[in-house]
Order: sequence, then C-alpha cells, then structure tokens
Amino acid sequence: VSIFASVLFLGGVLGRFFESFAVVVASGVLISLLVSLTLTPMLCSRHLEISRDHGRIYRVLDRFFTGMEQGYRNLLILSLRNRWKVITLTLGIVLSSGFFFAATPKEFVPQEDEGRFSVFFRAPIGTNIEAMERSLRDIEAILASHPEIATYFAAIGLGDAGQVNRGIAFVRLVPRSERKIRQQDFLGIMRRELAGVPGVFAVAATPSPVGGQRGEPLQFSLTGPDLNEVGRLADELRSRLSAHPDMGRIDLDLQLDLPQTRIDLDRELAASLGLSAADIGMAVNLLAGGENIAKYNDDPGDGERYNIRIKAADGELASAEDLARIYVRSRTGALVRLDTVAHAVRTLGPAVITRFSLQYSANYYVTPGMPLGQAVDLLNETAAELLPLGYGIQLMGQAREFASTQRYAAFAFFLATVLVYMVLASQFNSFVQPVIIMLAQPLAIIGGVFALWITGHSLNIFSMIGMVLLIGLVAKNSILLVDLTNQMRSEGKDVDESLRDACPIRLRPVLMTSLTVVLALLPPALGLGAGADTNGPLAVAVIGGMLSSTALTLVVVPVAYSLIENLNERRSKRAR
Repeated sequence: VSIFASVLFLGGVLGRFFESFAVVVASGVLISLLVSLTLTPMLCSRHLEISRDHGRIYRVLDRFFTGMEQGYRNLLILSLRNRWKVITLTLGIVLSSGFFFAATPKEFVPQEDEGRFSVFFRAPIGTNIEAMERSLRDIEAILASHPEIATYFAAIGLGDAGQVNRGIAFVRLVPRSERKIRQQDFLGIMRRELAGVPGVFAVAATPSPVGGQRGEPLQFSLTGPDLNEVGRLADELRSRLSAHPDMGRIDLDLQLDLPQTRIDLDRELAASLGLSAADIGMAVNLLAGGENIAKYNDDPGDGERYNIRIKAADGELASAEDLARIYVRSRTGALVRLDTVAHAVRTLGPAVITRFSLQYSANYYVTPGMPLGQAVDLLNETAAELLPLGYGIQLMGQAREFASTQRYAAFAFFLATVLVYMVLASQFNSFVQPVIIMLAQPLAIIGGVFALWITGHSLNIFSMIGMVLLIGLVAKNSILLVDLTNQMRSEGKDVDESLRDACPIRLRPVLMTSLTVVLALLPPALGLGAGADTNGPLAVAVIGGMLSSTALTLVVVPVAYSLIENLNERRSKRAR
C-alpha cells in the first residue's frame, strides 16, 4: 500500500496512466489483509483437516521439498562460513547491472499492434489541388494493393493551417488474427513503398499515445531569436542527423526559400494621394486571398449554411505583374492604380512561420530506426556540437513525455523506498533490520533489467511501474526470513543458529509467494492475450526481478543479517 500510494502522486502522462492501477492494487491489498485476518482463520478452524494418510504424489513432492530444504541448509551453512566472499560476489553482480541498464533500449511506450496508423504527406509549396489529387490517388493505390488494410480515409488540406499541399490518410488494418504480419513490420513496408511516390514526401506512423495530429515518436523543435539563423541551423542539423542511417527519414516543416511576392510601397506618394498602407494591404488581400463577407442559408436545399467569399476571379492574378492592375479607392473617392504608388518584388521567404515558447522554431518529425532514448541522446549530442548560445532543442510529443517520465519514475522509486523503510522500521522496531530486508530490492532491479535485455523488451513506462511493483513484492520474502529469525533469537539461540533453523523453514513460503507471482504473469510475458504488447514488458520485468531476488535473497539476506547482528552483539558485550 505504501508503494502504490506513491504512484498516486506521480505527475504527467505516467501518473494518468497508472493512477487507476495504483488505486486498484492498493484497495485489493487492503481487502486481502482484512480477509486474511478474519475470514481465512475462521474457515481454517471449520474446514482445515490435516491427514497423515497421504498418497504417492504427496510423498514424492514431500521428498523433493525435504531434499531441497536440506540442500538449501547446506548452502546456507557454506555461505555463513564465507560471508565476505558472498558480499563481494553480490556487489559484483550489482555493478554488472550498469551494463544491462545501458544496453536495454529505452522508449516512452512499447510498440503496440493497434491495427491502425496514419500516412502524412506533403508536396512543395505552390502545388495546386489537381496535382495533389493525383499524388493522393497514387497513395490510395498503394493502400488498396494490400489485403491487410481494411479501410482508409484520405483528405487534403486538413489541420490548423489548411495548406493545400499537405494531406493525411487514416488507415485501419484487418484484425490481428486475420493477417500474418505485425503492424510495425507492415509500417516498414509502407514507408518503403510511400518513398517511391513522385513529388511528395510521405511517411506512415502510428497514432501518438500523448495526443497530437502526427504520431512520429521523435518530435522536436529547434528554437532561436533569428528566423534566418534558425533556418540555416535547421538545415545543418537535418543533414547531420540524416548521416546516421538508423535515424530514418526526417521531415522538417520550415522552408525559408519559397518564392513569394512583396509589395514595396512609396508611402509619401501614397499619402499625398490619400491612401494608407492599410488601404492598399486590404485591397491586395481581398483580391488575391479573398475574404468572407456574409453567410448564405440554403433553406430550400440541404439546409446548410455557406460562407460568401469574394476575391478576384481565377486566372486574373496569375503573376506579380497582374497586381499592378489593381485599383485602390482613395479617401477623396478617386481610383488609384497600384503600380502608381507601389511595385511588386519577387523574393524568397517562408510559407508558414512557426513559434515555440515565443521564439522562432523549426519543427522536426522523425520515426527513428533505433530506440527513442538512443535517438534523443544522439539528437542532444549533435545539437550540443552545432547550436550556438541562444538556440536550443525543445522536445515534443513522446520524446518530451519520455524525458519527464524518467524524472517521475525516479521520484516514485525514492518515495516508495522511503515509505517502505518507514513501515519496516515501525514493524521491526529497528533502524538497521529494514536495511537488511531492503537488500532484496536492488537484487530484484538487476533481474528485472536483465530480463528486459535478454528478451529484447524496452525500458518504458510499463516496465518502470513493474520495477516499482518489485520493491514491495520482493520485500515480503526478506520479511519472512528476518521475522522468524528474530523469533528464534528471542528464544535464546545465537544469530547463526537462528538463521540455520529459520531460513529452511521459510523456504517453502518464499517459493510459494514468488512462484505465484511468476505464474500469474507468465501469459502476458509470453505475449498471450489482448494487450500483451504493453503488458509484456511489465510482466517480464517483474518475473525477472522475482527470480533473481528469490535466488539471491535466500543467501544474501541471511549473510548480511549475520554480519550486522553479530557485530551489534559484540558491541553490546563490550558496552557491558
């Protein structure tokens, strides 16, 4: 309960993911506590019968467990004779976890087969809707050629900017049982085929678990105070990142070299003719871009309400020279031709200027072929070498949540450890014995990380919660050993004798609790059932941690208990 109470205080997406999980686990444990203290003893008093007439299976299993207890007793005696060697070996195992932690891939969430993805595509600025429709037909032909795709919906000009050179397709696959290929493998095929569509940049990505229209795992912005310098650095950063083959295709949305027309106004001449810059700008915008001036209610027809928009007729403003033929009415009522007071200049500039945190920004969208954590590290290293003072990288989407998740998970580990220590200190009336009991926790973390590494799973928000869960699960095994040892010491036995007698007695309960957890989590660890893609890392981490902590706790905790308690007894004797 102390551990999952700490999960309730987590912030960000991690807290929202596991708030209900923490409530369910904590409530279930409290209810099980009530049942174990009331209903279970009552049922045992009425229905528990111990028979001495056992069958063959019982006798076989009993001989097996008796032999296992004797073997464990011999191992325990050997370990108590070589306590410092055991501690040194354990320390080496703990230090080796650094390699497995560094080698384990890190990401925000595991790749899940949701049966759906999106295709984002764009053409150069200036591409008309007829050309975009032809590109859309090519993309639809690719989608229609795969029987794994059940339905798709594609459109041009969606989004806040409503640019006609951008489009998106929403794709849904047939159920997982009806196709032979996983979604992630299918996305790789789609990306290769979409790369061959002429005239457009197209990429396929799964929906983002943290919201947003685009779903690429690595999204970030390069920000700075000067737009032109941001554009130069953005191109250089894209070139350096593209040099790494595992980085994948990089979509940069900032383009500063697009053709545009600028109106240069002779303000003094315009003022003498009764014209202002606002009058001229409004006239050019009205004819070139258009403006909604009213709405039309189609009551007899389909009952819809339409905007009435006025602008120059198609084809009348086909070039910059056509702007010269615009007439602007002055405040005196006279019509003044635009080229009398201004002239059009062809230049280069951006189609859309984006900002992030009040600074100019260039947005990147990447689907890396490497784990997200490794891609973020590569990005930070490259940016540190390239960017001058005042310019920086701002992570977005999954990448930003991944960075904050690591901080939240570290906070959860710290808070859970402190709360567990406080509970154990109050239960055992000691500041030292809780430390002995909690030695099982780093041993469990080692096994969890090793299990993730050996099975190819990643360290993500689900496996991190599994690590937090291990803190409480593995402490129970140590409590079983230390509690009975304390009881035997209270009967007058010395430390090592109490350990030799108590630990083999507790072997079966330790194995029972550990195997219960391992067997319960085995189906998701094997990838069976719905949600196995996300539950698998949690199950693997918990199983690996339970196995390593059970194997090591049975030896390390008694050895540490012997060292510390024998030292305390010697100090007490000297004090007398």
